[in-house]
Amino acid sequence: MESGCEECGFRVEAPVARLDAATLGVFSDARLPGRCVLVLDTHAEHFEQLDPALSRRFMEDVARAARAIREVTGAPRINYALLANQVNHLHWHLFPRGLPDDPDPRVSPWELASPELPLAPARIESLRAALAQALERDGSDG
Repeated sequence: MESGCEECGFRVEAPVARLDAATLGVFSDARLPGRCVLVLDTHAEHFEQLDPALSRRFMEDVARAARAIREVTGAPRINYALLANQVNHLHWHLFPRGLPDDPDPRVSPWELASPELPLAPARIESLRAALAQALERDGSDG
């Protein structure tokens, strides 16, 4: 599945599924397996400037992605971060938190003392497959 913005070039590295307004991808971070990025399919840099219908669809995709991440990882919490400051394209980071191997559940992922390490390719593929199945159980993929 190809996924990327033609205007700015931002790409989803390990795409899982295209939802209603955005594409979900696995983020390679061995500290927090199941961390994902949800990238708006339409190029936009400012959430408040989105058409209200598109912002609702984007937020519904966030909730749907979070349900899938919690189902797959068993995480008791999901942290959310909507960013577009380093990459000028709206995208959510969704972090499973509170699992027994969470390096420090009280700090943001960017403040973790341990360095970010990539996930093994086999782990990325297993997460992609499990997330795709969870999303399918949760409804149509648009």
